[in-house]
Amino acid sequence: MINLFYLNEYHANDMKKSEFDPVFKYGGIREGDSILNTGMVYNHLLFLKDGLIKINCDEFYDRQLKKEQCILIPKGANISLTVLQSGSLLVFIFDMLKNPFENHVLHSYQTIQSKISYTFTPVPIREPLTSYLELILYYKEKGMDHKQLYEIKERELFLLLHSCYTQEEVITLLYPIIRMSNFKNFVIKNYPKVKNVAELVRISGMGRTAFDYTFRNVFGTSARQWMLTQIAKQVQYKAMEPEITIKDLIKEFKFDSASHFNRFCRKQFDCTPGELIKNSSKSYFS
Repeated sequence: MINLFYLNEYHANDMKKSEFDPVFKYGGIREGDSILNTGMVYNHLLFLKDGLIKINCDEFYDRQLKKEQCILIPKGANISLTVLQSGSLLVFIFDMLKNPFENHVLHSYQTIQSKISYTFTPVPIREPLTSYLELILYYKEKGMDHKQLYEIKERELFLLLHSCYTQEEVITLLYPIIRMSNFKNFVIKNYPKVKNVAELVRISGMGRTAFDYTFRNVFGTSARQWMLTQIAKQVQYKAMEPEITIKDLIKEFKFDSASHFNRFCRKQFDCTPGELIKNSSKSYFS
């Protein structure tokens, strides 16, 4: 059995790595299995061969990944996944794209991207992608898990998508990373490590004015508001965990006191911490 998408394996423990090599993972999934993760460190492309999976990703709820469909879980996302029908899953895990061709190809979609709304929707797996994935599974069966091979197959994957899928399909699948600048990648990778915006500015090596201008230009809001929003998303997803307590959340997210956490919940969710846990639990198990 697969370690449910390997999302736990490639999470916080890898954040100290300066570079992450792309990797494919494959295995079975069982009905009833579920996982909850906040602040995904890497991009995960899920290719479902058989089965049915329900996915909540940030503001997108109750999406279904069906047989012979694929979907991207982008780095920085907060997710919960539940297997509704047993099957098998291939996962491609990667960080930022390093190959100039891949970045050039994705850059070419930016003009049309502005005309399409992102809805976190799967796209179908069809030829020649079907044969490509079968070849990946053959390599894995033969024990050919080599860094150099996966780097080549990464470039091939994006070439196939660019050449054999429509522009709308590519944007639907890869929307979050098409406009992933180096600055955005830096922020998403490092904001969980800092306590406030000032620390993030310091490790960026930029001046505060330049940082604030760049941040607002890339994210469309201030760094402080964006970080508060990310914390709120993570708190909400963490509150879904069975048997989670208010004390657990205060400790996990380093709130100064119970009253501080209470004010945070009322401002971000318009409810008390207890109501947040109750409502989140209902959402997770519904």
